[in-house]
Amino acid sequence: MECLAEQARTLILETGCNKSIKGFTLIEILVVIIIIGITSTFLLINIGLVDSVSNKKNSFKNLFNYLSEESIITGNVLGWYANNNTDSIFLLDYELNQLKELKYDKSPWNKLISQTKTFKSFDGSLVNLKDTKIEKPLIIFYPSGENSGGILNIYNPNSILEITVNNNGTIKTKSIEY
Repeated sequence: MECLAEQARTLILETGCNKSIKGFTLIEILVVIIIIGITSTFLLINIGLVDSVSNKKNSFKNLFNYLSEESIITGNVLGWYANNNTDSIFLLDYELNQLKELKYDKSPWNKLISQTKTFKSFDGSLVNLKDTKIEKPLIIFYPSGENSGGILNIYNPNSILEITVNNNGTIKTKSIEY
């Protein structure tokens, strides 16, 4: 009988009733899990913002590359018009003095309605795109592969996305933090 009592006492000591064995309390483990959760949340949010800016850069590169290629392939002069709410592409026929709108469904412009946008052409004129009137094309694309060029600035809450369309057709984007 004493032998069974000794075995029971040994089992109790081995299962955690011994006060000399140190470990983590439930509170300490929960605090660590909460800290890891908060840190990973901030990390995922920041990765999402970086992806969003990156996607905007690629979208505008795709748009302007499409316009340049379309102008070269068709041999037509194309104009890119934009205001705060919408952008559009027109075939510019100077001989007939008319405009024909072309469809491009992948434009990133409609996702940017709430953001402030400006366009600075290389001749120095600055256009604030919150004006709703579209009077003249911001960029003209020529069949030679050249364009009138300019710098499009899109103001995000923490940064400015600057898209430079050079006259030779190269497109550079950069994000300026402030």
